[in-house]
Amino acid sequence: MSMIIVATELHVRSFWKFFPFARHASRSMKQAKRSPGIIHAYSTNSGWRIGFTLTAWENKETMMQFRNTGAHKEAMKQISRLSHQYKTLVWEADAVPNWKDAKKKLDKADLKILK
Repeated sequence: MSMIIVATELHVRSFWKFFPFARHASRSMKQAKRSPGIIHAYSTNSGWRIGFTLTAWENKETMMQFRNTGAHKEAMKQISRLSHQYKTLVWEADAVPNWKDAKKKLDKADLKILK
């Protein structure tokens, strides 16, 4: 069964942006875990500066529905205020990757710089 995998890495702009960033991240993860089509939702961090997510979706449509609605949509409106760089990687897979393998793939992706 092919599924859509999404891995993200977000870098918090400053210490003062951490708390609103964490609030948006928490709300977005709660939304993801309750979303139709979700197979797997995981988040972790590297200190307070970098947040990571790994989600798996039944298909692109359910992933896009999540991305474009609710808490996640609100978080995306704030992304350039809260984060100065990020990575997003989307791919198809037959199984949910473990975090170590997903992180290896994400490490090869380019950082996008926000102004």
